[in-house]
Amino acid sequence: MASELSKDGVRSLINYGPGEEELADAVEAASAGAARKISCSISELIALTRRARLFIGGDTGPMHLAAALQIPVVGIFGPTNPARNGPFSTSSIVLRSASSLTNHARYREPEKGLLEISPEEVISAARKLLRGDNG
Repeated sequence: MASELSKDGVRSLINYGPGEEELADAVEAASAGAARKISCSISELIALTRRARLFIGGDTGPMHLAAALQIPVVGIFGPTNPARNGPFSTSSIVLRSASSLTNHARYREPEKGLLEISPEEVISAARKLLRGDNG
């Protein structure tokens, strides 16, 4: 996704937390240099998010931070209900598979429905928001 969005002049950062470095390395490698991993404090994350044109991610604290700062959000949801969990207060497009059960459970592995959301869907949603069209 990052390599595709880089064609539109979008630079991508991969935010990761403790214990997620291997995953961030894999995502960075898969981007073929279009995305850069970054681990930062909450105050650094706030500063970076304020400068962002777009946030893409799951139902996480950084997504809610982006929404609170009115950064457009492509929210990728699995078992949590976006009507309950947001994103709120910003332009957003929520992607969620019909096969995801609303149970608000936490899984060690990606929930099946999350894996049904294609990179093309995410890229399309991102481009809509970057154009100022929230759906």
